[in-house]
Amino acid sequence: MLMEDMSWEEINAQVKKDATVILVFGAFEAHGKHLPLKTDYFIPYEIGKKVAQKTGALLFPPVNLGFCYTLRRFPGTVSLSSSTLSSLVFDVFSELIRNGFSKFLIINGHGGNAGIIKNTLKEMSDDFDFRAALVSWWDLVDVPTGHADENEASVLLALGGKLNKQPVQEKFQNYEGYVIPAPKDVFAPSGYIGKVGNISKENGEKLVKKVEDKLIKIIGANLELRKD
Repeated sequence: MLMEDMSWEEINAQVKKDATVILVFGAFEAHGKHLPLKTDYFIPYEIGKKVAQKTGALLFPPVNLGFCYTLRRFPGTVSLSSSTLSSLVFDVFSELIRNGFSKFLIINGHGGNAGIIKNTLKEMSDDFDFRAALVSWWDLVDVPTGHADENEASVLLALGGKLNKQPVQEKFQNYEGYVIPAPKDVFAPSGYIGKVGNISKENGEKLVKKVEDKLIKIIGANLELRKD
């Protein structure tokens, strides 16, 4: 159900079926020395493939860049401005709505994107007729997830990704509230937050299954799944 592989005629048929479109928003940024720069779009896109296959939803190509200001000091990180991301969200969704789609599941893979996407869609809802559910994948598991920590790394392995090297546990500092600009020691010196000592494909598979199952339920509930 990859939209990029479909013809316009096949897309039109899906519009008539009132198909749900899955959109992935990620980032291209440092994830320690042990995870690749693609992590934040690779994980939600691979999960999106599984969900689309099992629900018949359409999967839009991933948005690979996001708002990742706090990690710009690490080589390889490429950040959009918040206004650019907001404009991108507006343009993509307004075009999909113009095409006739009206139901959207957004799987977010990068924390800095969430507020921008949410606020843009809220403002769009005044002028456009659509329903959307925005979900950051880590909010669907019952374990705390940091940045490039053992849980995110395990999920990456479960989805077919690889570690660039074995990580070493480093110190990082927690702060009360959200400090702007972010102190450098919010991240470990290598550019991650959290524990990295228990990375395993098996643990990742359990987490992926929880995320996948919940996203399938969200689509089944017409994007309005009530919490237990």
